[in-house]
Amino acid sequence: MKHKTAFLMASLCGITLLTAGCTTCPTNTHNKHHEEHMHQKHKKHSEPHVFQQTYSGDDVHSVRAKMYTRSNQGGDAEMGFISFNETENGLKMNVDLIHLRPGKIYTAQVYQCGACNDSICCDTEAMAIELPQIKSANGERLQQSYIVRGLTATQLNNAKLKLTRDGGYKAAWGTIKE
Repeated sequence: MKHKTAFLMASLCGITLLTAGCTTCPTNTHNKHHEEHMHQKHKKHSEPHVFQQTYSGDDVHSVRAKMYTRSNQGGDAEMGFISFNETENGLKMNVDLIHLRPGKIYTAQVYQCGACNDSICCDTEAMAIELPQIKSANGERLQQSYIVRGLTATQLNNAKLKLTRDGGYKAAWGTIKE
């Protein structure tokens, strides 16, 4: 008997809640319109809300490439970094490199890449931008800053940076990342 009473009370509470939720239907009627309205209302609230956050890259203001060169002992040797930071005056290119040949001019080229993190996803032609040439008088550590106009950090993100010297010899390379 207690179970029947509890079931009856729960049913009455459920009907009261159903009719109370509909402000467009008469409160004491349970017609087809009310059932359809409540079904639509319940359907709206039961559907999952999916929030997607996209990263268009517009908020990238600083990128850098860890640079490498071939070692005299074989393998790769770390050279330092080339970073790019957006400023009010343009894109600031900060060079902090070692292992440069004294008096040699290095030309920086940027190759845009896809998202596969492999060189095969990179363009075979360098971007049509002119970055400053790099030259170390004594071959020791070079710390120099330049301003580059007409370029953003977003455009450089995930690209390959290559330094060449002596007419095209690949002297150094790195990947530009946030």
